[in-house]
Amino acid sequence: MGVEVIKIMSKYDPFKEFLAGIDIEESDIKISFDDIESIMGTSLPKTARLDRTWWANTMRSNHAKSWLAQGWKVDKVELAQGVVLFTRIIAETTTSPRSDKRGNYHYFRSFLRNLTSDQGQLALSFEEIETIIQKKLPRIAMSDRPWWANTKTSPQGASWTSAGWLVENVFLKSRIIVFRKRGTNPLISIPRYVRNLLENTDHMGRPDNHTLVQWIGFCRRIGWYFEGTALFERSGLSIEAFDDVTKVEVEEHYEVCKRELKRYHI
Repeated sequence: MGVEVIKIMSKYDPFKEFLAGIDIEESDIKISFDDIESIMGTSLPKTARLDRTWWANTMRSNHAKSWLAQGWKVDKVELAQGVVLFTRIIAETTTSPRSDKRGNYHYFRSFLRNLTSDQGQLALSFEEIETIIQKKLPRIAMSDRPWWANTKTSPQGASWTSAGWLVENVFLKSRIIVFRKRGTNPLISIPRYVRNLLENTDHMGRPDNHTLVQWIGFCRRIGWYFEGTALFERSGLSIEAFDDVTKVEVEEHYEVCKRELKRYHI
């Protein structure tokens, strides 16, 4: 008697099939949240319409796997308009015998470079990294923290540092590695940039408007009211390019920082 195999379907499978059917000549597609729901035949979770990180290109979420598995990545999300832009993942095709001998880490570099530009942090399990590099990690990676050092002298370290990423945390027991894009740790970057603003030095380039808006919101949430006020008033932030919702949000963050800062004046 044969054994019947029951395949568990994901609600994102119809969208996965939709992406698979797009003409190979198409390099990007802009699609609304409503159209995605029509393709799926069900609603997206509320977080998809409110939280930009829901659209992160990570193999840790079933919905992201639906587009990554078909060779697509999220390039831009416009929450206010309810629209997402997908672009095809361009694999690196120039591999040398030397890179193959050193361990397939060029695949990991390509993966990191293809992440959406607004993603600053990424957590991957050992198994997910092995899937990306298409081979097993060495045993030393499972037990030796220095193996994950941010150095260009090792093939694995060069793969993420050359892509602009750094290992932020190593959890060997949980088999999870946390990566952060270089220069995106707000706890370090914000004080450094504010210091440069106040001392009128050029040690750190001006962040883009999108980053500044994120930083001001971050300052409000953790109580860095002076830093939030300085960023809004002195950084040359231009909010005219943003949608009305974003303008209201950043102005509200600033007003809260300004008000809380005045409360402690003697």
